[in-house]
Amino acid sequence: MSPAADQDDRSPGAVAEHGATRSLRIVIAASVLSKIADWQLGVVVPLAVLSETDSPAIALAAFALRALPFIASPLLGSVIDRFDKRTVFAWAQVVQALCMVLVALLLTDRVALGVLLLLSGFGAVAVTITGQFVLIPKLVEADKQAVAVAKLSSAIELSKVVGLLLGGFAITVRGPEFASWIIAGLYAAAGLVALFLPRIPSTGVRTGIRQDLLMGLRWVAKPDILWLVVTLSVSNLAVGELETVLVTVFGERRLDARLISLVLAAGLLLGALGSRLSPYVLPQWPVQRRILLFQGALLVFLGVLALPALAATVVGYAAVALCLGAGNVASITYRQGTIPVDIAGRVNAAIRMFITGAIPLSGLIYAWATRFDGFLFWLPGLLLSALSLAVWAGHTYRTARAQPARIPVERNPS
Repeated sequence: MSPAADQDDRSPGAVAEHGATRSLRIVIAASVLSKIADWQLGVVVPLAVLSETDSPAIALAAFALRALPFIASPLLGSVIDRFDKRTVFAWAQVVQALCMVLVALLLTDRVALGVLLLLSGFGAVAVTITGQFVLIPKLVEADKQAVAVAKLSSAIELSKVVGLLLGGFAITVRGPEFASWIIAGLYAAAGLVALFLPRIPSTGVRTGIRQDLLMGLRWVAKPDILWLVVTLSVSNLAVGELETVLVTVFGERRLDARLISLVLAAGLLLGALGSRLSPYVLPQWPVQRRILLFQGALLVFLGVLALPALAATVVGYAAVALCLGAGNVASITYRQGTIPVDIAGRVNAAIRMFITGAIPLSGLIYAWATRFDGFLFWLPGLLLSALSLAVWAGHTYRTARAQPARIPVERNPS
């Protein structure tokens, strides 16, 4: 190789690209380990509590405590934006590992278990916000962020399948204590992997906590963000607890538990495929319009799912999972192109407070709908999905007419 070619290989651009690729791999590896632990936790803890109490309600309530910290997302977003991002990402994993070590030792203590799940939930929120919404904009060039998000999201979806299967296998073979130790080890490994990231100190102007909260909420009130929040929140009301609902529906139809697991696992795999393919679906379209496309397809296939035939339910769920995976990547890309990276933690934390907070309400809506049979059972979800589509269609139309240049546009993925 000539000296000139060697010099080109070591150019600042080549070095920066190599560093970004390496950092993205580290983020993906840490996120995969953490998400495997999350989904294993979702199997192990409810089954462990159920075996101790014989009460499904207590089991569900105990695990629901882990989701409560999403209410405090704006506070966590302020912390993320104030400190080194590598430190936050790594320590959030370590906190969850320590909580699970104590869970393994105190599984029969209901109060201690509830407190530990609550504390671990704060770590889970910090990991999600930092990994998906802060690290990638900090580490990856703008024109490559869509593909980076797709790679991360598809890897996370695949890891859910692994966690689901590993959790069931571990608790069956060796019991919940052994499975809890495995979960703790996975979180600890994720924290160690995260330490290989470069330091990413805070670069924004530091303000007080109150100002941070108000700033995040003010960004949520901006039209380009507000209508996305409304759209995704309503969509989560329609499909946020879809897997749990399908377990009930399939159970009433007397499907074998192993078959139910396979159907759900297949859905998760298709969600991963949708995430990976998302940037390549009509990449020349503005990302707003692509979100609209995925929402329209979601509504159509949710209608297929609602048909009385079992085959239609299975096929409809598979297609819905595919649309959800693709739409999730598009919405994250839209936020990355709209929100300044220095305040991404605070703003995305405020956004997730509303979007994620809608998921438990989805379960309550379907619980109320159990008084209806057949297609009527799915009607509330279909109406909510249609409302979500209408809200985003209206915003996309208004924005296109007023200022087309404001719409974030993805470049062709390379």
